[in-house]
Amino acid sequence: MDPRRLSPIDHIDNTLLDAFVQNALPDLLAPLQRTLVERLPHPCRLAVLWLGDNATRILASVDSMGRRKTPGQNDISHVTDSPTLHQCLSRNATVRSPALSDPLVRWVAEDTCKPLLCLPLTRNTERLGALMIMQRAGFVTPEARLTELASWAPLMASLLVHEIDAIHGLFGAVRFARDFTLMRDTETGQHQLRIGGYAGLLAQVTGKTNGLDDGFAQEIALYAPLHDIGKIGIPDEILLKPGKFDEAERERMKAHVTNGAALIDRLVDDFRLENNPRVNALRAVVAWHHEYIDGSGYPEGRAGDDIPLETRIITVADIFDALTNVRAYKQRWSLDEAFELLRSMSGKQLDKECVQAFVSERKQITEIWQHYAANGA
Repeated sequence: MDPRRLSPIDHIDNTLLDAFVQNALPDLLAPLQRTLVERLPHPCRLAVLWLGDNATRILASVDSMGRRKTPGQNDISHVTDSPTLHQCLSRNATVRSPALSDPLVRWVAEDTCKPLLCLPLTRNTERLGALMIMQRAGFVTPEARLTELASWAPLMASLLVHEIDAIHGLFGAVRFARDFTLMRDTETGQHQLRIGGYAGLLAQVTGKTNGLDDGFAQEIALYAPLHDIGKIGIPDEILLKPGKFDEAERERMKAHVTNGAALIDRLVDDFRLENNPRVNALRAVVAWHHEYIDGSGYPEGRAGDDIPLETRIITVADIFDALTNVRAYKQRWSLDEAFELLRSMSGKQLDKECVQAFVSERKQITEIWQHYAANGA
């Protein structure tokens, strides 16, 4: 395992962004599927063919039923191997009645659907993939109805690209905000690097036991380093104070949580992402990472199930990192001491499942710690 892959702040690449978008596609397709049901007799489903490798290879098919599949060794995986997809993308035009003799079309439609249209998905000059509109197998669509569908279906494709654009914007905004924090204060920035690694690993483990897909861990790895973004508004004389805070300073420092939540709310509003359920995890990470399951945390005193899993993960990772690194007001604890404290807080302030998972992954946690220690973080 490469620890850097778990902390996207210093290794954000197209692979992570592609995965992030792919996991959002079922939610983006859902309202379009409802429109299809209203306007097309016997609709089947929508599917997006998502491209990678400079738009030459098919990474995955993601449909409106929430299913995602990747081409197998014997499946078509290159654009030029599919007459339908090649025509659609090379001409940037809709293909009507894609033939089931095309192995890619057959792979997407399976035995339950009949393809009606294949539409290009482009972002500026970038080819993202294609949208396949399908009807239930065994039904015939009159030519006039197909012509009508072809007249308004490009709007569906445009709306989908618009939503993908918003995700690109969110991704870029998150990256910018974290990089800005990194420049503001070295220790806060380095804390971001480390916590992204710890939280990404912990999300992988707890996500599996809670029946969550890979997108959960990817989102947590993306959002985790942003949990302390509110510290941007804390004066240096408090943030970098080499000693304990007085009461007023402590309250000012605690305000970084509400400051951060306000910044995220502004970001969500500016990018019009309030209806995207995946944004909820970002706000939860920022707004509640100092809440404890026994209700003794701040700022809201949330407890138990009122604290979502993503936040419980961040809290464990945050405490571990604070303990195992030098701060202006404290020396570094040993890893043994830090793990022991987490055990003592398990089931009280900290989620028991998260602590157990964190401790069970001690070897990889140590690798992440050593990686960043060796690289000055």
